[in-house]
Amino acid sequence: MGVVGWFEKRGEAPLTPPKGLREYAPLLDDEPEAHDDFRDNGIRGLAFALEYCDSRGWASTRTVRCLAIDTLHPACIRAYCNVRKEARTFRVDRIISIVNLRTGQIVSSDEHLALLAPYLPGEPGPRLADLSRLQDAARDGVYALLHLAMPDGRLSDTALAVIMGYVEAEAVAQHCAMPPRRYVKLWIDNLSPPLDAVIDSVTSLLDDKDRFSRLLPSLLRVARSRDSFADEEEAFRELMTEVRQHFRSSVIDLPIDPLRATP
Repeated sequence: MGVVGWFEKRGEAPLTPPKGLREYAPLLDDEPEAHDDFRDNGIRGLAFALEYCDSRGWASTRTVRCLAIDTLHPACIRAYCNVRKEARTFRVDRIISIVNLRTGQIVSSDEHLALLAPYLPGEPGPRLADLSRLQDAARDGVYALLHLAMPDGRLSDTALAVIMGYVEAEAVAQHCAMPPRRYVKLWIDNLSPPLDAVIDSVTSLLDDKDRFSRLLPSLLRVARSRDSFADEEEAFRELMTEVRQHFRSSVIDLPIDPLRATP
């Protein structure tokens, strides 16, 4: 089956709206903007709820999972819309407000900027430039961790703490300047990577034994943080077996019983 196959077997985590959010949309959406240069740019998997005003002045509130972005004016995001259950295009300058996917709180103006600026053209300033570099360095591991942490589309406080610890350790390992911690948390709060992005990330990690070995303890901590871990323990043992086989056991010094090892 392999490590990648183990992740694929778990399927895609649902896009779950923030608690308490009432989603709604007009009868008809705008026609898509005439853009043909949509690219990933690292935005694939960013997810949040937004209050949006279309070209007719009609408002909507919906949860979206970003798929790609076209940064040519006017910048547009292509995203899966939880209301329509299919992809839609949203102009960045028509996003009135953003609601944090994990907390359900409307983000502040500077957080709004911090969430979108890494994917838009222009000089973001040193703190946001540091955030963008850290995202590039840690994204693969974070996507793998979220895939285990969010089977129902929600991220617990315990799992968030584990993922934050992983990102901070990865910043040290990859010699990245650490941006303000609240910006890092904001990024993690608003991620819901689709399965194909998770698989791409896991595949990339498997090509770099050092990065995977740094990720492995956090994978185990996230697994143990879940209420359902007792029912799934054998499945995680299967994962450890696949990891050992991939790295021929000697590459990563795994504990004899990693699922019961002290975090």
